[in-house]
Amino acid sequence: MMVPMRTAAFLTAICIAAASFAAGTVVHVRVEDEIDRGTVLLLRGAIERAEELGADLLVISLSTPGGYLDAALRCRDLLLDAPLRTVAYVDREALSAGALIAISCERIYFAPGGAMGAATPVYFERGRMEEAPEKVISAVREIFRATAEARGRDPHVAAAMVDPDIAIPDIVEAGKLLTLTPTTATERGYADGLAESLADVLVAEGAPGAEVEEFTAGLAVRAVAVLTSPFVSGLLIALGIMGLLVELSVPGFGIPGIVGLGALSLFFWSHFAVGLAGWESLGFFIAGLILVLLEIFVFTAVDFGAVGILGLGLIGFGFYTAMVGPLTEPAQVTRAVTAVSAGLAVALVGLVLIITLLPRPRLRFGGILLKGAIDSRALRTEPRAEWVGKRGMALTDLRPVGKGEFSGRIVDVVSEEGYLPRGTEIVITRAEGIRFVVRRAGGERG
Repeated sequence: MMVPMRTAAFLTAICIAAASFAAGTVVHVRVEDEIDRGTVLLLRGAIERAEELGADLLVISLSTPGGYLDAALRCRDLLLDAPLRTVAYVDREALSAGALIAISCERIYFAPGGAMGAATPVYFERGRMEEAPEKVISAVREIFRATAEARGRDPHVAAAMVDPDIAIPDIVEAGKLLTLTPTTATERGYADGLAESLADVLVAEGAPGAEVEEFTAGLAVRAVAVLTSPFVSGLLIALGIMGLLVELSVPGFGIPGIVGLGALSLFFWSHFAVGLAGWESLGFFIAGLILVLLEIFVFTAVDFGAVGILGLGLIGFGFYTAMVGPLTEPAQVTRAVTAVSAGLAVALVGLVLIITLLPRPRLRFGGILLKGAIDSRALRTEPRAEWVGKRGMALTDLRPVGKGEFSGRIVDVVSEEGYLPRGTEIVITRAEGIRFVVRRAGGERG
């Protein structure tokens, strides 16, 4: 029997397309053990790698008892927005936060003996596991429900994984959490089939000959997991703030400033990478830093004022909002508050210790004030004539205006000879307002 040419061409195109897909690339990533902030970066990296390769399929093998809810929510957002087909392979178990990741995928396959569900949020308080408050359970229940709806699955089943008050006839009674087996998952539309291995998943997805690229946690993923831990976050906060404040205490820009900027960059980069920090966190930090600088250079007084205190508060709030999300567990919130508070306290104490060891610092820690500003105010009430004839040293280059030190006091000076380099021995020849006119010592006029 002859096949029409047009039909033959159509069938050939289908065969070519099928062969092309079968010979394509599939990215495979394993989510094992506890789901944490490193998992967010792992999935993000897998999706980006799949895009680079032009892959049409991402397979996520799940073998996890659950983990942190805020991390699972960010994984969910990544999967719902993924530009390629996503498949969850429940290899043994996808419980709690793992269940949310599974139902966020377009298709789900179960290994024999697999289980998915038991997703009510719990907190660990004083070494004991406590059920989350009702408002948290309600929020998570609706998130599961909305995720199931987005993937065309029965939202009532997803909600029963979270809320023990939801009963489903012949599956789960009231007072118990729903955990799906392969059979019940298939019956309720939560499994697209059984698969004894990844190869079976690929066959079911029509890609038996696909090249599989295993995506694993690289250095960046492991680094982010370390950098976002409370202890290291607190350390970065301390180094960052102390480095910047010490940089303000000494002339020029050097190692303290580099260390401070580097520590703060690592802090915000790592928390941006896992989706916790947003531009508002960086905005709070920058606004607080500006207020502290204004306190130092503009609103100077005998004690550290309200502007500086508000600035420190905004800096702390910027760090805090970068470490927690809307559904972060209370224990994590407590650790974040402790890390921020400890980091700021260590930074300020360290600043005091460093300043006491520095020769001729521009800043004195009397509330972080400019010593020159205090001296200038004090000079207004001191006899001016007594300063004429005093010898000191130029603390800065005089061009011709700069700073000079006389008997431990730092004052504004102007050179009547023009430029004098820093370190030149100078003598006061006359007083003008709150600053002094000086010249090189040894060249005084009689």
